[in-house]
Amino acid sequence: MKPLDTLSPARDAHGQVLIDPAELEPMSLPGVAPASALGLAPTLATALSPIEPDAPQEARLRERLFGRVARSAAAHRDFVTTRTNDGAWQTLVPGLLQRSLHGDAQAQSCLLQWQADAEYSLDDEAAAHECLVLQGAVRINGQVLAAQDYVLCTQGPLQLQATAGARLYWRRIEPGVQAFGHGATSHLARAGDMAWEPLRQGVQIKPLFAQGDRISMLVQFEPGASVPAHGHGHGEECLMVEGDLFLGDVLLREGDFQFAPVGTAHGELQSDVGCLLYFHGAIDPAVVDPSVRNA
Repeated sequence: MKPLDTLSPARDAHGQVLIDPAELEPMSLPGVAPASALGLAPTLATALSPIEPDAPQEARLRERLFGRVARSAAAHRDFVTTRTNDGAWQTLVPGLLQRSLHGDAQAQSCLLQWQADAEYSLDDEAAAHECLVLQGAVRINGQVLAAQDYVLCTQGPLQLQATAGARLYWRRIEPGVQAFGHGATSHLARAGDMAWEPLRQGVQIKPLFAQGDRISMLVQFEPGASVPAHGHGHGEECLMVEGDLFLGDVLLREGDFQFAPVGTAHGELQSDVGCLLYFHGAIDPAVVDPSVRNA
């Protein structure tokens, strides 16, 4: 190999210098001993050193990797994960789009997005409706709700009105369903008037409405916070409002949604950057740290 001082700079087709040999020379940072100096060449040489396992090692690594993938796929098979770009937006009325998130015999969840000033009315007195404002402001049955405000409407028709840029999470609960439907009373929760409550270290909740062991709430993770593996006594909905969160091996980013059916289980929940999510379901005792919750 030629000494660096005898090499010519690498150039592109137009003669522009791409890499100067001087860039490969070890360099010392201010206050750092010369013996600690690292250059581009040794750094790349170390980073690009090939790992060449023998045949038995490679077979074992392959078996372990494929086994983990298979176990992860089986553990998440029953979950319904809807990415922010999944599904088609449909025109509900001119200026208002709707995109389905999940539906079953109990409820149907969707997002509404206003592209222009628009009003929508639904004469659906037998059903109940949960609404969480995600962006902008939305007038719901005559009341103006801001971002992160929540309302449960259990009586009368549903009337929605907003301007361009507003976004709403809407969960329609089928007639006769006990969970937040039959027997519940209408409820308004303004996020700005409510305090965060500790759930465990680095995780806080803001309850919006609860009936029995079911709850709708906002959940906030600080960067690095986690929740242990847990089961689901009811169907669970998670809508990522801000940030991102690993639910087991599944990463939810802003705008993503996941439904976990009753009887399924999540692995550890962990957020590297912190997040804010909307949650509907039951709080499993495994995720609560009494020393923090009751402090």
